[in-house]
Parts: sequence; structure tokens; C-alpha cells
Amino acid sequence: MAHRGDARISIVGRSTAREIGRRFEVEWTLDAAPDLEWTEVFQLAEVEDRRGPVEWTQGGGPDVVAEAIRWFVPVDSLDEAQVEVVHRLDVANRRCFGPADG
Repeated sequence: MAHRGDARISIVGRSTAREIGRRFEVEWTLDAAPDLEWTEVFQLAEVEDRRGPVEWTQGGGPDVVAEAIRWFVPVDSLDEAQVEVVHRLDVANRRCFGPADG
């Protein structure tokens, strides 16, 4: 991420790629491809316990692929997934770039 300097990673879009059963493949588009450190922090960020269907509470987390975050999310858990992705993104940005205000 040397080309980004101290610029934080941001979400610039969200789309639903496909539906499989009662799950959507959701993709959040990022404004740049994060480096390995950012990706690891994002994926290992501590989150609150999930509530809802078993496939959500026991399911895996989101994956960072190039300039996107992809995740298979139960239809009824899209809002919770959005909150979790934004939380993980904030944790990774703070860890890799410092606080938002400096």
C-alpha cells in the first residue's frame, strides 16, 4: 500500500452478486487493494457475538479479495453483515493508519 501513503481504505460500493439458497454473496468494493497486514487485521478483528440463524452465528467471516470484501450472508442478516464489515474496516484502518483525526 505504499502508493496510498496514510490514506485509509474506504468502501465505495456494495452489491449482491448472487443468491444461493437463503444466502447472498455480497461484495463491498474498496477504493484500493489493501496490503497483507491490513487484510489480516480486518479478518482477525474482534466482533460481537452474532445473533440469528445458525449459518450466520456459526458461519465464517468476510474475505478480502483484491479491491473487494466478499461474504456469503444469510438473507435475514444483511444489515448485521454491513455493520460487521464497517466495524472490521475501521479496526484495520486504525491499526494500520492510526486514528482518523491524526
